Amino acid sequence: MDEREEAARLRDEENRAGFAIRRDEERMAAEARQLAREMKDFEDAEQQVEREIEGELRKEHWGLEPERPPNWQAGTD
Repeated sequence: MDEREEAARLRDEENRAGFAIRRDEERMAAEARQLAREMKDFEDAEQQVEREIEGELRKEHWGLEPERPPNWQAGTD
């Protein structure tokens, strides 16, 4: 193998490695976006459940606030 072929082979390897890195970076960025969306959905669902529980507590206490608020209101998470 002469010098030009060796240089071309090395450039090809370098290019393949660079493309592989970019593919991995794109995959990780997509995964991070997906996880962020899932976390947002989870937080939204959590807030909805908290509102539902608070509503049920008010029903049980004839529209008044309960004597002991839920942990998320009392700050004892």
